[in-house]
Amino acid sequence: MRLGTTYYRFIYCIFLVLLWTGCSERIDRLAEEDGFVDFVFSREAPQTRADIGEDGSGSFTDGDRIGLYIEQQIGTYRHIVLTRQNGTWTPRLRKSDLGEGLVTLNAYYPARDDIQDEVTDSRHKHSVSTDQQAEGYEASDLLWSNRTINTATLIGSRIELPFSHGMHRLVVELESETGGLPEDLTVSVRGRTQGTAYLFTGQVTPAEDSKTEWIEARKLGDGRYCAVFYPQKLKQGEEWVKITASAKESVYKSPASVSGNSSLEQGKQTVLHLTLRSNGAADPDPVPGDWANSKRWVYGISGPTFPDNITDAAEYYPGAPEKFPSDAWFRLPGFKVQFLNWNPAWGWYDCDKRNLYGDHPEFIADGSMCWAAAASNLLHWWMYHNRKYIEKYDEVYGTAPYPRYPRPSMEFTDTKESEIFDFFRENFKNNGNWDAAGVNWFINGISQGLNPNNADIYEYFGGYFSRVFGKKTVATTYKALDKEKFNNIIKEALNNKQALGFTQALLSQAGTHAMVIWGVEFDENGYVSAIYYVDNNDYYNFEVTGGAIYQHHRLIRTTVDYREGDMWPIRMSNSDYLAISALTTVDLKRDDWQAAFPDVQPDEE
Repeated sequence: MRLGTTYYRFIYCIFLVLLWTGCSERIDRLAEEDGFVDFVFSREAPQTRADIGEDGSGSFTDGDRIGLYIEQQIGTYRHIVLTRQNGTWTPRLRKSDLGEGLVTLNAYYPARDDIQDEVTDSRHKHSVSTDQQAEGYEASDLLWSNRTINTATLIGSRIELPFSHGMHRLVVELESETGGLPEDLTVSVRGRTQGTAYLFTGQVTPAEDSKTEWIEARKLGDGRYCAVFYPQKLKQGEEWVKITASAKESVYKSPASVSGNSSLEQGKQTVLHLTLRSNGAADPDPVPGDWANSKRWVYGISGPTFPDNITDAAEYYPGAPEKFPSDAWFRLPGFKVQFLNWNPAWGWYDCDKRNLYGDHPEFIADGSMCWAAAASNLLHWWMYHNRKYIEKYDEVYGTAPYPRYPRPSMEFTDTKESEIFDFFRENFKNNGNWDAAGVNWFINGISQGLNPNNADIYEYFGGYFSRVFGKKTVATTYKALDKEKFNNIIKEALNNKQALGFTQALLSQAGTHAMVIWGVEFDENGYVSAIYYVDNNDYYNFEVTGGAIYQHHRLIRTTVDYREGDMWPIRMSNSDYLAISALTTVDLKRDDWQAAFPDVQPDEE
């Protein structure tokens, strides 16, 4: 049977429909595979633009411009600028514009127009403005995103590029001891201003030759200022924050660490609380939260803090003290405490007894003079950090006001040790007393129950610095400690540039022992969890025969534990027999010094 033409036409139409349908699916698939890319750029809080809230709220808006590096081949990148218009980033890019296979993308904000279309050194150079009071802040606050994608396996058209901050942000919060802050007050911060972002990894680093410069900070609100700069390590003693008002300047020098951190890291923020004193000084005043998980030295002290993991402190053996490390914490088998050998550069002192039990007759018997050893440590610290004032004092009042009792030197070495402790040994009986009594007597001549070898010392000695301090107390002892009182005293001392002595209660012997704290660790709740201290009884510890030369002076770390409701609530190394029964603070008395010698500017450590 012949088929009619109508049938063939019907089959032909079906064929065309199928053909058109197949072509349409293929065209749609090709369009999808090479469709426009939808870039999604997101910010990490806190945001930093002027139109973004300090809490991080906000997003990119029309008119914002982002720079984009697209890897062409290893080491070579194409650079374009994307502008947000009507909610879309233009010019629109297709997947094919990005390249084939693995492609590294780097996005940054704010975009720059001075970059060539093709970059061949794999680096994006970025300069931080030294004037961040206005537009310079936003231009300096580099946001960066680095991501490697595979265009062959990328599903859909969405590519997310989350930004992170390339700089470190310092927020300075100021308050005045006398009330309101001056209206013309400005704040400058010293930071590194030159560096690059490595396009292969996205790592942002300062240039090797980038020096720190003064950066005028942006005002956030009443008493709050901020500046951004490249990551850097804190350099203790370097001028760091400058406060200017009414043609007067106050400079705060960098501590060894802030909130337990010695480095100002990329993408992080540090908050520094300072109080402007009536004498023009700017002193740190950390908020309680800043104590959590921090490690702090007494003012002017430095050195390596104990590692977070105890196993990172190398283990040595007592039989070979000459092999103990000279610049790192170490452990000994069977000991609950850890050790750090003395280094003159770190600024702490360790005066030791030399004839505890009468078995070293070449030295004066000093077994009960722990109070004098502790007082000597504190006085070495006090005199060194007041050395400029002492020079002026000597110029005005002479260097030998008491010829029978010449003032001992403030110098301390591991061989000559301490003339101050020798002075106490030579003039006082080998009896117990308090460290604060020794400090105050040395400075202002108040005896406070000390037992001299010769009573005429009260007639011929009146305190080496009594012309400035009269009968004022420099050292204060606090007893009846509980957890809160113990922590508050230590925090106040660290805040106010005071040194710390303490008394250990030997519960099994009904005795006490005076020592000195040079560093403190805090737990996640901001409570003291460990102390770094010196023990004046340990000079002969780890002694070996054969005359080996090794360190006699060392810092000791012990944990601090609390037993609430106990008669002795502050324990050392969670011991049933060792407690802390008293604290002593020693104040530099800078206000009194300044009143006496207003032209002297002390060195700040």
